[in-house]
Amino acid sequence: MSNIIKVGGLKLLFICAGLGLILLGAGCAPKTEEDVKPEVVNVPAEEMIAILWNKGWSPAISVTRGIPFELSGSDEIAYDISGDTDYLCAEIKGRLESMSKTGTSRKAGEQFYWSPLCGDAPADLAEIGTSWVTVVRKQDGYPTGMVLVRISPEQDNGNGGLTFKADIIASLAFPQQDGAYQDISDEDLKELEATYKN
Repeated sequence: MSNIIKVGGLKLLFICAGLGLILLGAGCAPKTEEDVKPEVVNVPAEEMIAILWNKGWSPAISVTRGIPFELSGSDEIAYDISGDTDYLCAEIKGRLESMSKTGTSRKAGEQFYWSPLCGDAPADLAEIGTSWVTVVRKQDGYPTGMVLVRISPEQDNGNGGLTFKADIIASLAFPQQDGAYQDISDEDLKELEATYKN
C-alpha cells in the first residue's frame, strides 16, 4: 500500500509541477504583434513635407492650382500619399490629374496638390468640408514617418467666398529599434491617424 501512495504522490507532484510550468509560461509569454505598439517620436514636419503656399487657397484669388506640397528627403526615400477625398492631384504634362489615376507613390523632391478642381468632374466648393491628407515616409519598404494634414474651409477671402487652409496636425517618425526598422502595419498607421483626428 505504501508503494501505491508513493507512486500516486509522485504522479500528483508531476501534474502540479507541469501545470505550474504551463501557467508560468503563459504569464511570461512574449507579447504578440497585436500587443506591440510602434515607438513614435514627434519631429518637425519639414523633415518630410513642405506646404509651398498656405495663405488661404481659393481658385478665384490664388496663383497656384491648389494647395501645393513638396516631399523632402534623400533619393532613397519614397512616400505613400492618401486622403479621404479625391482631391489629391499631381501635375502631368502641365495638367492636374487625380492621383487615383497617376498612383499614390511619390519620391522625395516631387510635388502634389490638394485641389477640388482636378480630375474630370470638379467639386462644388460650397459643399466641401474638412479634408485629411496622410503622407507616409518609407525607407527600404518600411514606414519611417507620417505627416497628417487637415485642410479646412474658411468663410472669408475678402469677397465672402471660401478659402482653404492646410494645418499640420501630426508629424511623427518611427525610429529604428536595435538597428532595424519597426514593423508597422497599415492598421497601426490607421490607429495613429484616428488618435490625432479625434
